[in-house]
Amino acid sequence: MTSGSFLRAAVSVSAAVVLVGISACGADAPEEADATDDVEEQAPDVPENPMLEPEYDDDETVALPIGMVSPAGYDWEIYDSADGISPDQPHGQQVARTEAFGCQDYISLVQTVPVVTDNPGEAALEYLISLERTQHGNPAFLNPLASSSLQVTGVDHEGESVTVNLTGAAASTSVCQSWQMLKQIETTARAATGAQTAEILLDGSPLAAQLGLEDSGQLSIHSLD
Repeated sequence: MTSGSFLRAAVSVSAAVVLVGISACGADAPEEADATDDVEEQAPDVPENPMLEPEYDDDETVALPIGMVSPAGYDWEIYDSADGISPDQPHGQQVARTEAFGCQDYISLVQTVPVVTDNPGEAALEYLISLERTQHGNPAFLNPLASSSLQVTGVDHEGESVTVNLTGAAASTSVCQSWQMLKQIETTARAATGAQTAEILLDGSPLAAQLGLEDSGQLSIHSLD
C-alpha cells in the first residue's frame, strides 16, 4: 500500500495516520532545613507535557495524536521546513517529538484526520494498536506494535495522570523493540489526554515489567510549534 493510500485508509473511527515548610528555632533549625532540602532534591522530576488535551472542532470531530518511532537519523526540523512535504503525508502531520530513549530512539507524534469520538485517549490507542503495517511514509516511521496482539480494555484519565489497561500479548524480539512499543503507547496516551504521566498495564500488571524493562520515568515531549 502506498503512503497516500495508507493515509486514506478507513477504520472504525474513520481515521488515517498522516501518521508529561517546616519552621524551627534554636540549634536544631539548620538540621531540619537541610533535611527538607534533601527530600526536595530526591523528588523525581516529571517532564512537562506541552500537549494539551485535543480540542474538538465545531463539527464535534477531533484529530488524534498517534506515536510512531522516528526513522533512524531522522531530523524533523529538516522535513518540517522542506518544500514538497504534503500536509496529508505523515511527515507533514507531525505535532511533537520526544527526547531520546531506549536505544537512542524518538517518538514522533503525528495526527489523524478529525474523527468523531467522546474518548480521544481510548480512540487514539485503539487506532494505533489496530495498525497492521510496520512502516509508514518515506523515510518510514516505524510501528513495532504491528507485531503484537494487544487490545485496549480501558483508558482512565484523571487529573494529570492516565492509566491504560490492555489485554493480549506484546510480542517483542529485542530490548530496543520493547522500549519502542512501551513508549509508543505511553506517549500516545499522554498526548491524547493532556496527562503529565501515564501508567500502562497489561492484564493488570505494568507492561514495562512484563517486557523486562526498568521504569525509566516519563519522556519529555517537545512541541514542533
